[in-house]
Amino acid sequence: MHLTAITYNLMRVVEEVSKAQNPDLIHPSDKKHTQSLEKRQQAARKKGRVVNPLFFQARIVHISSYTIRAFQNAIITGKSLSSFVSALAARLVSRPCRIGEH
Repeated sequence: MHLTAITYNLMRVVEEVSKAQNPDLIHPSDKKHTQSLEKRQQAARKKGRVVNPLFFQARIVHISSYTIRAFQNAIITGKSLSSFVSALAARLVSRPCRIGEH
């Protein structure tokens, strides 16, 4: 269980770093969620209220079981992070879909 938690947290770090380095990787639904929270915050300020800060935490993403197992195996075998990420990127090809595109 600890190894799964470590893996998940490391994957989140990799995701956040990649989003910071390349904003094009941010999924459109995350952008829309952030914009709606900003509007909600502005409306609350006008009324003299605040929005619960927990809403502003990063949303939990779905990580496939394959990715978690691969990351766990990389930790156990002592594989370097850069070689693991390049191998994973070669296997996992993700691209955001546009609305209406399936």
